[in-house]
Amino acid sequence: MKTYQSKSSIFVKIATASILILVTLIAIMLTTTDKSYGLIGGVILSLLIFGSVIYFYSNSLKKIVIEKDFIILQKNIGQIKILKVDIIEVSRLSYSNLTMTYGSKGFFGFIGKTMDDSISLVKDRKNMLRITTKNKRYLFSSLNSDQLVQEMKRIRNN
Repeated sequence: MKTYQSKSSIFVKIATASILILVTLIAIMLTTTDKSYGLIGGVILSLLIFGSVIYFYSNSLKKIVIEKDFIILQKNIGQIKILKVDIIEVSRLSYSNLTMTYGSKGFFGFIGKTMDDSISLVKDRKNMLRITTKNKRYLFSSLNSDQLVQEMKRIRNN
């Protein structure tokens, strides 16, 4: 079993910190002012905002674990298991802007679905990888992306 860490780029760290500060200020404003929305409306809106924060945090990629029969994309809460026999291709991608159909565009990473229907768990666009399986495509990032690609190719061929 080998483990590869997934760390956030500077852009993702700045975007996440900025949005968290902004969201906190909005939540405080909504719950303390009762002129426009009222206290109940402010609390409901604040809960929706914090629910979104928790969702993106929980789906943010933490590490990649390579085991004998499968690869695990370990998120902060939960995981995605990819069977070795289902993998068709593993490739390293160059830096690019990710066009998302839905998800976060820098908040805890680029998390969601892309225009080509890939599941995106990217935290650093300079170290992106793609795993293509029979049914899905996964985009994610790792600190040692070249080494990880070589390891996954070796496992896939065994």
